[in-house]
Amino acid sequence: TNATELVARQLVLIHKAIGSQLKALCLPTSVFLTNKRGYPALSKTHQVLFTEVLRRIGRTVRILLEGPSLHPVENSGNTACTPYLQYIRHLRTRPEISQVLDSDEASLEEAYLDQLQRPLQPLADQLEFSTYETFEKDPVKYRQYQKATFCALRRGVATLQGKPNDHRITIMVVGAGRGPLVNAALRAIGELGIQFNFHIYAVEKNPSAVIYLKSLACNDPSWRNIVTVVHSDMRELDRKLQEAHAGIPNAGIPQADIVISELLGSFGDNELSPECLDGLRSTGIWKDSTLSIPCSYTAYLAPISSMKLHAEARAQSFFPATTTSVGLDSSPMGTQVAMETPYVVRTHAASQTHEEQPCWNFSHPSSKVDKERTCHLSFKPSPTHGAGCGSGYGPFDSAVAAIAQSVSGTYTGSVSIHGFVGTFEAILYDGDVNERILISTRPKTFSEGMFSWFPLYFPLREPLRVPGGSTVSCSIWRKTETNATGNGRVWYEWGARVTDPVGTVLGQSHIHNPNGRSYNATL
Repeated sequence: TNATELVARQLVLIHKAIGSQLKALCLPTSVFLTNKRGYPALSKTHQVLFTEVLRRIGRTVRILLEGPSLHPVENSGNTACTPYLQYIRHLRTRPEISQVLDSDEASLEEAYLDQLQRPLQPLADQLEFSTYETFEKDPVKYRQYQKATFCALRRGVATLQGKPNDHRITIMVVGAGRGPLVNAALRAIGELGIQFNFHIYAVEKNPSAVIYLKSLACNDPSWRNIVTVVHSDMRELDRKLQEAHAGIPNAGIPQADIVISELLGSFGDNELSPECLDGLRSTGIWKDSTLSIPCSYTAYLAPISSMKLHAEARAQSFFPATTTSVGLDSSPMGTQVAMETPYVVRTHAASQTHEEQPCWNFSHPSSKVDKERTCHLSFKPSPTHGAGCGSGYGPFDSAVAAIAQSVSGTYTGSVSIHGFVGTFEAILYDGDVNERILISTRPKTFSEGMFSWFPLYFPLREPLRVPGGSTVSCSIWRKTETNATGNGRVWYEWGARVTDPVGTVLGQSHIHNPNGRSYNATL
């Protein structure tokens, strides 16, 4: 109907406006109806639109009332606007809004909204305890890891043919941090309810975290004589274990039955999980039958419209180029570096304009040596402008998408894209159809309640205008380089192009970050 299409168009308009830094929503008093008691109330249509705005940007948007009071009631204040304010506060307390804005997750996220952060370099830097504490508060991630470990253990014990004590199951937690994955593995073992011979190795290279792990291994009854802490880079684990077992008769290097890691970054592989896990495999710790948790992960990419993120990225040009520089002696980053660096960010005042598409996949164990990847994506025009995808972070809103689909014909209007947002989907354990354990930050399969990863924002130096009916094409490359000393680096290069329905190029960007000139991750 015409009314349904009108709501759909308004939802799409709101979605696009949020990416254009929507700061306030003005409600004229003339749009309010009168309920049975004579008080102001919004129509169902306006309630839907108002709810969508609050769910998306309720923590930052201002709600303004305009016009004279048209609902004279008792005790309505000097300006007679109290009934309108009371009604708006009533809408704010509805479960569909309060569950989004007042949850513990929302409180933790608030300080990070649209705040750009450089991705972690866990191989080059040592994480601080505050970073570990933030990650450990995630209730979903470790629950999923526990489920995956339980399934892997059940599968491993089943292969022992009724003699679980004749073979020791060795679990290696690599990048153990302060031990949350070890605890998840111990809970999975307890949940299995079967007596079997097992041992856990907690491998960690951060000296401060190793001290914490060793104190747990000595003082925590659930760890004592069960968990061995190894201070090592996982890529040199064989040498460290040889040193640890030196002088012990018949003590060979243990091989893992299950390898558990949480090396994933916001884009899946951007924190060098492929290089780390394949480096571990080259040490001989890995058997042909070894199970990896996660066993595979896929990077996803989608265009994003956000004047806020683009402005924040440009502002980075005035920040120090390196974190080791201090005070007035530090040189600024400059525009080129700032706009060619991918940033971790909790997208908020942003609009994902198309559904995300897969870029590439890594699986473990893998016989492939080459870690470079190339991907060319084509995002076809959509009248909904990706309304169900929201800001690019959080679950896909199928209800909003269904309403927005009512937009008829090819009506889309134009939109500006300011970059691309990268997410991932990881399969922790892949059994049969009913035993596929996932964690995901892509909207379509988002793990609700999980907040360990925010999206990765790839900025465009200059925004690209996308007229209605146009196609956005993106090319992205994952590049690697290793020098003669064995040291190396990994970086991304990306670019975009807009074409009309007949293929005419309407706009294109240059290739960002060629040869890793502005940003790379150190191996």
